[in-house]
Amino acid sequence: MASAHRIHALRGMRDVLSAEYASRKRAQAQLERHLRLHSYAPVELPILENTELYLRKSGEDIAARLYEFNFRNRRIALRPELTASALRAFSEHLRDEPLPLRLQYSGPVFRYEKPQQQRFRQFTVTGAELLGARGSCADAELLHLACSGLERLGIHDYRLVLGTTDVLGGFLGGLGLRMQLLNFLLRNMENLRKRGEEHVIESLRAIYPEYERETADAAGEAGQPLVALLREMNEAEARQAIAELLRSLNIGVDASRGEDEIIDGLLRKIREDRQGPKLRTALDFMARLGGLVGPPATVLPQALELADDFGLDRAPVEALGATLAAMPMYGELRGKLELDMGMTRGLHYYTGLIFEIHASSATGETIQLCGGGRYDNLMSALGGEPTPAAGFAFGIERIASLRQDKTAESSGAPQLIVIPVAEADTRLALSLARQLRERDIIVEASAVGRSLRRSLKQADRRGADLVLILGEKERQAGVAILRDMRNHQEETVALDALPALVERRLKDHA
Repeated sequence: MASAHRIHALRGMRDVLSAEYASRKRAQAQLERHLRLHSYAPVELPILENTELYLRKSGEDIAARLYEFNFRNRRIALRPELTASALRAFSEHLRDEPLPLRLQYSGPVFRYEKPQQQRFRQFTVTGAELLGARGSCADAELLHLACSGLERLGIHDYRLVLGTTDVLGGFLGGLGLRMQLLNFLLRNMENLRKRGEEHVIESLRAIYPEYERETADAAGEAGQPLVALLREMNEAEARQAIAELLRSLNIGVDASRGEDEIIDGLLRKIREDRQGPKLRTALDFMARLGGLVGPPATVLPQALELADDFGLDRAPVEALGATLAAMPMYGELRGKLELDMGMTRGLHYYTGLIFEIHASSATGETIQLCGGGRYDNLMSALGGEPTPAAGFAFGIERIASLRQDKTAESSGAPQLIVIPVAEADTRLALSLARQLRERDIIVEASAVGRSLRRSLKQADRRGADLVLILGEKERQAGVAILRDMRNHQEETVALDALPALVERRLKDHA
């Protein structure tokens, strides 16, 4: 009979075995403790939410990445992140709490994305939310909290990258672009920098075929001051000017078309809402903005100059400078600091500060460990009262992959194995195991029936630090043999002195 087909884990999902599990849990616990020391209170949030929660937060762009299903006529989704859930919980249960309110959370999230190196469809985050506080000090607190959390884990060689959504968003918002085209530009800021303008324009043609014709028409009209003048006139002025122009040029009116119809057609052509020239202006601005990357001392003046060149409000750039100036009050950080004025993080709900923290793996690959920013409009979008909000989340798997944790390799192993030589020794062996566990020592009681030699060999394979051997001779004398598996030395120890000695030996191994 043929064997049954083997069932594998779903693509993008993975089993986490003991050593990695312990390393991740250790990192998560340390980060949670770090956040708690800064008065961020822990909350637990549901894994399942109404799909609408995420559609309101991120729009339809998130829909393709949701694990979503219909259950009893309701659209339900596995959470793709925890910010929306935290703000929903605040709106439902914590509105009467004094502000600012500081919350933290941990848990798995799910995104249907293409699996890549260090990117899975289920992963774990630990995050923080600062609700009800705005301004440079609030932003500086979050930035320092995120960086110092990594330093607490021994990760010092990181790069903190800061940006703001308000420069790009403010410029594009003032162009009068259609929402579809505005969202297209926001999604393609990174493509513009990494793959070039021609790649973006090629994608643009697919959703707006008129782009090249309209930009060409605009270029041809650039030297026509009359067209520009007519665009600036109000309706009555423009109609009168065209009528006088037609008469002065002795242009006869077609008998089948009245003068008003001709003037209407000309005005429509002159004043049509052509998106092409606006898109061309947007792409030029985005190219300049995307090049502003580097140390704050260099990039901030360049960003102010760009704002002046395009007649933009300087306030977003100045707000970023104020946050940088406030950060030293919270303590010195060891990582590198960089500004990236073209950073978008691929999301549409940020309102101001955005940031990411990157580090290099042992193979030289750059890994994003943390990301976040400010989203002051999100609470209103979710149906709550307008509330300033900002936060971030750590990627636990990515952080654990970087940590040089020497104990992680053996974290799945017992610290001590108790070996009863015969069945009569089992009761005492189990009693000693209980006493040692009460001291938080990881103890495994070996199965009876193996030879002592085989049991010791198995303990060595299991990675135990110490072995406790109990035979009839030791039991009758009230002692046990303690064997150090690292140096293979043995000593006979009185049972009442055993727990304290085991603790000392394990400390020596640490």
